[in-house]
Amino acid sequence: MAMNLDNASQKQLNELEQLTRQMLVVLRQAKLHDEPLSKSLYELEQQLGDIRRQRFDAANPQDHSY
Repeated sequence: MAMNLDNASQKQLNELEQLTRQMLVVLRQAKLHDEPLSKSLYELEQQLGDIRRQRFDAANPQDHSY
């Protein structure tokens, strides 16, 4: 599930990442973690994290602390 998030602001990406994590927690608590929606949300969470790290690296090329 690749989404084009290039035009999303950093604030929007942060909020999406936070809400995605919250939804994944609720789905796990409801024992629905094997549902296709959970897999899609996990992939979205990964994509959001990758974008966040790429943007950080682009803005801070001298900082490779992680």
